[in-house]
Amino acid sequence: MKPDDLNAFLSIDDGFDEYLEYIEKITLPCVDIKLLSGLEKSTGQESRFGGTPFLPNNFIWPTHDKGEYLFLGQINFDEIQNGPADLPKTGMLSLFYAYDENGEIFWQSEDYIKGYYWENTKDFIDYTKKNTSALSKKISFTNGVDVPRYEELRSDWPFDPELLFELSYGGVFSDDYILGYPSHCTLGYDPTPEGGQWMSLITLMSNSELDWCWHDGDKLMVFIEKDKLLNKDFSCLKSDAG
Repeated sequence: MKPDDLNAFLSIDDGFDEYLEYIEKITLPCVDIKLLSGLEKSTGQESRFGGTPFLPNNFIWPTHDKGEYLFLGQINFDEIQNGPADLPKTGMLSLFYAYDENGEIFWQSEDYIKGYYWENTKDFIDYTKKNTSALSKKISFTNGVDVPRYEELRSDWPFDPELLFELSYGGVFSDDYILGYPSHCTLGYDPTPEGGQWMSLITLMSNSELDWCWHDGDKLMVFIEKDKLLNKDFSCLKSDAG
């Protein structure tokens, strides 16, 4: 959400008034994602979820021991104008997720999410593949800010963490966004991986139109190590859902 909107929301509740300075210090930049109408005609380059990915013509579709990955979506960083400093300024990120009909693959499994980044997409093509969803949704981006909405994400709360309930379910934050803090529906722990400098890369809500169902209709949270993000290296991602 926008910084002014965050301040306005926090000021409504007297419980937050004296802690606005603290909350401002722990605020992180994020990019809110808005799902638009179905994408009927593609130029290939646009950011989108589902549908046919835009990939090198020699791309080898990723597989796992239970089958093939499914295409999650692609982010064209050129479309994020004046975005957070940690993100690439240009290039394309394609994301895939492991899936099997028997549900044997767990969202915490190694390489559940695979990411591929290319600086230049000049010679890319629409990569037709049998395991891509028929529906594709174009997405748009808005730069914003995010704050932790769960007691487990910090150990230095200066106020009663029960107040965070209003942040979690106040309807003022996007369910789909890049960077920021991880958010979930049902977990009782910090999903950020231990060891290294892991940070939230993208958080996505389950979506029946796109056939996404993370943890019985909750959220998928994908993480990356900060140094790898700064080096535009998306080859090692971790994930959780809940």
